[in-house]
Amino acid sequence: MAQALLFEIVMKFLAGNTIRFTCRMCALIVVVAAIACAQYFGRNKVQYEHFDFKVMHAGPFAIYYYPEERAAVTDAARMLQRWNRRYSLLFDTSISRNQPVVLYADHADFQQTNVISGLIPQSTGGVTEGLRNRVVIPLTGVYSENDHVLGHELVHVYHYAIMKSLPRGLQSSRNIPLWFIEGMSEYLSIGPSSPLTTMWMRDAIIHNDLPTIRQVSRDQSYFPYRFGHAIWSYIGGTWGDTVVPKLYYATLQSDFYRAVKEVLGIGVDSLSVLWREAIKATMNPDLQGRINPSGYGNPVITGEGGINLSPSVSPDGSY
Repeated sequence: MAQALLFEIVMKFLAGNTIRFTCRMCALIVVVAAIACAQYFGRNKVQYEHFDFKVMHAGPFAIYYYPEERAAVTDAARMLQRWNRRYSLLFDTSISRNQPVVLYADHADFQQTNVISGLIPQSTGGVTEGLRNRVVIPLTGVYSENDHVLGHELVHVYHYAIMKSLPRGLQSSRNIPLWFIEGMSEYLSIGPSSPLTTMWMRDAIIHNDLPTIRQVSRDQSYFPYRFGHAIWSYIGGTWGDTVVPKLYYATLQSDFYRAVKEVLGIGVDSLSVLWREAIKATMNPDLQGRINPSGYGNPVITGEGGINLSPSVSPDGSY
């Protein structure tokens, strides 16, 4: 793959420390994130199993799988076709035939893939790389999660397909904030409501740290998946889902700030005020009389970076 070219494009697109931050995220849109995280130049990725890949053709998809996962892949093919029907109507376009989708039975198998050259962290739930528009996903054993990730990554397939149809191609991505891309994929694959997004928004209000849209666009410490999902949920709920492709096309052709003014008829700062007011009006009633987490106890683990999901056993097993 021409990784150097893609790296240059995406570095301009993500800017700042986004690559470092994005490496921690699941369902990454760009393969460069994995490359940047790897830091293993000159070493081969360990592949300790041989996968006897077959190809299942389902609608426009060429699904690569191996026999052990055939039953689940058959259902995943139905999910992909259902998502594709929805997105082709929404974006008023179609993806090319034989769209490659590589499915692995579990995450351990997925980490051995050579579709992506970088090492893959456990937090990555799927990848859509831009040069060949290949989707690579591990199945989870949970159908609702499989459906979500397949839907999320297929939005990225449409993102790339539309970019490549324009004169500037992938360079159009420089006009797009990361939350715009990932938030749209979340909004279209899970709808306007998500417990995770609600949790993040509630936490932002509790800590008086609900950002403006400009802040989310510039500062990747505001998780682009969750804040992006919240912003898109407001836009879609206010103006309707038909503005989703309109905003995307307009952003590719100029930039996000001009596109908002052109499509929604208001500036980004006005949109930001309306969105923040809507979030507060939704969340504040549930927060009345509640105590901040710091009021219940002292933090056990502190520090910058990372997400503390569960304890780890010390090497000698004593802690």
